[in-house]
Amino acid sequence: MHSTVTTAGVLGTALSAAVTAGVITAAPASAAPLAGRVLSAESIAAEDLPPGAASGERVTYVTRDQNDRMALSTGVVYVPKGTAPSGGWRIFSWAHGTTGIADQCAPSRTRKGSGVDRPVIDALEAGYAVTATDYAGLGAAGETEYLGGRAAAHSVIDMIRAARSTEASLGTEWVSVGHSQGGHAALFAGHEAPSYAPELDLREILAIAPASGIEGVLTKSFTPSVPSLGRVNTVSALYLYILAGLDHARPDLHITDRLSDDGKRYLDMARSQCNGEVSDALRSVSPGSLLDEPLGDDAVTAALADYTRVPTGGYTVPIRIDHGLLDPIVPFPLTATLVRSMQDSGTDVDLHTHSRDDHTEVVAGALGEVMTTVSSAFGRD
Repeated sequence: MHSTVTTAGVLGTALSAAVTAGVITAAPASAAPLAGRVLSAESIAAEDLPPGAASGERVTYVTRDQNDRMALSTGVVYVPKGTAPSGGWRIFSWAHGTTGIADQCAPSRTRKGSGVDRPVIDALEAGYAVTATDYAGLGAAGETEYLGGRAAAHSVIDMIRAARSTEASLGTEWVSVGHSQGGHAALFAGHEAPSYAPELDLREILAIAPASGIEGVLTKSFTPSVPSLGRVNTVSALYLYILAGLDHARPDLHITDRLSDDGKRYLDMARSQCNGEVSDALRSVSPGSLLDEPLGDDAVTAALADYTRVPTGGYTVPIRIDHGLLDPIVPFPLTATLVRSMQDSGTDVDLHTHSRDDHTEVVAGALGEVMTTVSSAFGRD
């Protein structure tokens, strides 16, 4: 791996400036080979590596947004200790849960050493390389499209491409894994992978408490008449993140014009602070007070479905979904409905229910079985 920062010269500078300025609004066909191109790479100091990692790099790379426009993303790649097996290190692609939409909330900047997500550590100790995107626009120039399914898929997959270009010991086999926002990303990445990255060998999709059904919640339940929900008021932060992302993907809708003055003020806060601070600020704020107009008209309903709805069919590998019954953030019935729809579409999906776990606890509760499933997936012919 590189020991110093490297940059793809004029290309990196020009692309970063163009994305920052909003100059790149469409991605011509000739730009397709840029997906996964590394613009800069910096070795991670030994003291900042998670347990089980022999080396690591933070990279900035080219990807695509929700509308297939060029975008920039950051992320990390970790290589485990030991000698790579024949065919190269198998890749555990990790998509993180919600941290916020401001650049300083990117996990590659904030989570180091033993503070990285536990699945990353377990994967490294099991002998897998790990790739972990921050998602386009989160930690890099441009806007992040929170829960934009295609944007997330591109970020996840192009992170693998970027990692393989900087680390020759990585193979092509990979699993798509994530939690919450990242569970949604893992599902979308697995769905898009066969057509978007046929050179990679996806083995399984594993989603822990994935966000789903959010488009229905936003259009039917997020209205100006919604009263205070007590501790659940904090879910408004996620709604604001989604509206910010949708506003970037579909500026023609002028979706943020439907926010109240308070809603616009909290949206500005969401764009500059991380999820903990935003959630704390909204703890005593009723969701309805953030809106002047409801979101449920036909145009917004269709746009939200296109933006964030999880596909129910068209997958080429098995899917494992784990969810806690006590989840107040993504209520279990949303996942149960998704799984039933997937099964009706002929998708090979298994739902694993954790009766005592909430949205956060389910990661630890499911991890042992998840890693067993990963091992089986890599051992499958």
